[in-house]
Amino acid sequence: MREKSKASASAKSGNPYPVQPLDFTSAAAALCPSTRVSGAPDGLLKALLEIATQATLALDGEGRIMLVNATFETMFGYSREEILGRPVEILLPERNRKEHVGHRREWALQPRNRPMGLGMELAAMRKSGEEFPVEISLSHVPRQDGTLAVAFVTDITDRKRNEAALRESNDRFRHMADHAPVMIWVSGPDKLCTFFNKRWLDFVGRTMEQELGNGWTEGVHPDDLDRCIETYSRAFDERRSFQMEYRLRRADGEYRWLLDNGVPRLSEGGAFTGYIGSCIDITDMKETREQVFRAQKLESLGVLAGGIAHDFNNLLGSVLVEAESILSELPHGSPGHDEAWHIRSVAIRAAEIVRQLMAYAGKETAAFDAVDLNRLIGEMLELLKVSISKNAHLTTRLAEKLPAVRANAAQLQQVVMNLLTNASEALGEKGGAITITTSLVQIAETPAEDREADLSAGDYIRLDVSDNGCGMPRHVQNRIFDPFFTTKFAGRGLGLAAVQGIMRNHGGAIRLVSSLGKGTCFTIFLPCIPPAAAPPPRIAAPTPAAATVTGSVLVVEDENALRLSVSKLLRRRGFEVIEAADGEAALDLFRAHPNRIDVVLLDMTLPGLSGRELLTEFRRLKPGVKIILTTAYSEAEISATLGKHPSSNFIRKPYKSDDLTNLIRKVLAS
Repeated sequence: MREKSKASASAKSGNPYPVQPLDFTSAAAALCPSTRVSGAPDGLLKALLEIATQATLALDGEGRIMLVNATFETMFGYSREEILGRPVEILLPERNRKEHVGHRREWALQPRNRPMGLGMELAAMRKSGEEFPVEISLSHVPRQDGTLAVAFVTDITDRKRNEAALRESNDRFRHMADHAPVMIWVSGPDKLCTFFNKRWLDFVGRTMEQELGNGWTEGVHPDDLDRCIETYSRAFDERRSFQMEYRLRRADGEYRWLLDNGVPRLSEGGAFTGYIGSCIDITDMKETREQVFRAQKLESLGVLAGGIAHDFNNLLGSVLVEAESILSELPHGSPGHDEAWHIRSVAIRAAEIVRQLMAYAGKETAAFDAVDLNRLIGEMLELLKVSISKNAHLTTRLAEKLPAVRANAAQLQQVVMNLLTNASEALGEKGGAITITTSLVQIAETPAEDREADLSAGDYIRLDVSDNGCGMPRHVQNRIFDPFFTTKFAGRGLGLAAVQGIMRNHGGAIRLVSSLGKGTCFTIFLPCIPPAAAPPPRIAAPTPAAATVTGSVLVVEDENALRLSVSKLLRRRGFEVIEAADGEAALDLFRAHPNRIDVVLLDMTLPGLSGRELLTEFRRLKPGVKIILTTAYSEAEISATLGKHPSSNFIRKPYKSDDLTNLIRKVLAS
């Protein structure tokens, strides 16, 4: 009757397949092959089957479904009455059924257990026709009537969805990382790196496999490696962010400076999972920063040099005037005459050094004329040859018919001599070749950052002084134009810093190319002028003939030593002198004696009331007043400062006694 009842139920459900009975003991043996279930009541075995979290089905040798549990009904949507006796292929999409029959029959010939987790994934189909992914494990139970196959099915829809989301997230991260403008790395909690983005791999020219783990350290500069690893490891141990700079070898072999920022990664639960870091190449930025720093340092030194030069000129002026006063009273050959002359010579030489300081400070605007650079070098040639080492061979290659340059000949001679001396010393005792070359070059109208040596567009005379000596390392090249920097045992002054200052004042530039063992080439660029634009030669002002002209002079000078020396000199030369130590005192004296004062010797750099303000006030009180301006700066500098108050009466400190006396007499005589 039980068999008949089951058959009637199958027919009622529309299942045409006859149902074969299957005892729960066989099913339990398949579910728990290591557990003895013989003698267990059917109720217990059925309960075990029903509470299984996986869909469970048993198949006979023909692949017909003989048993299912409740989870199966929920997962596939079939009731037991609908599915029992049907071939298992009904649970697969139509496209896969034929292939599955072949696999099933092959397995039946040689049945073997296959546990879950081996990646046996299939596409299954619910009663509704909906497809979904499943993972299957298989067990077999030998029986007298044939092998029983028991399948355990897990719906992996959520897992596949999560895997797809994770894969998409990983792909998105990799795409973002590979296209990021920085180099990115990721490491696990064991300090071993697990990922490098494409920019990193392209930079180092290595594969991911080579860089993973600690492979990336092979590219770190040996001098930076210990510090790099120490910083990296300490940050890991302390679970904190870090930042460090180190050099990493680029694919072309060059070491580049990187700025590396690392931050710890934490899971949603707060567990430490490693680090993620980003690196940027800061080599160019470091060089630019160093250049800016050097420029700021040079600018500051320039301001300092200008101030020192001005104050020093006042002291030199006093020394020079006093020395010349002594010389004027001592006959030639008398005791003390030679010493006084030596003091005068030293003061004049010191004034030349001060001019170098002024040139470096950008305050030196000496008289410029049209200068033939080839001719200047030719006139210096004999001096140049005796100034260099006897083991040096000097060659000149001077281009013909070069236009003139607007320059100060004395300063250009100083530049050429300086460069030649450096080249000779670079050759050392071994000797070698020095070459002086001139040529005409044209700087095109291109963006400023592309122009050679940052020059404006136009025609330039190029002077190269090259040698095949020892060359310079990079750190020396970076400091070669610093004031007082030298590689010699003792410094010799401003050196190339003065040359650079002279080039700036000439509207030109200086460039250096050097490499160790291959020599050095200094190149200067000087703007040339068309022949028609060459200024006429300077004509010296005639010495006044009226040597007996005298008058009253108001000397306005805040440097006591210089004011006293000049005042004493002028009194000896027959002038009446009124002294003022500052602007306020000078203005009071001028207001008190406007008609008594014939000429004013006015220092332009006074504390308090400035020389420019005094000049304006003197001319307001007495429009025709005769004024001689004096300062350590050039006449052009003063004219640019005064603006609407130009003056043709100017003498630069330190001045010689005769020059000052003659100028005052000339002004009085006019």
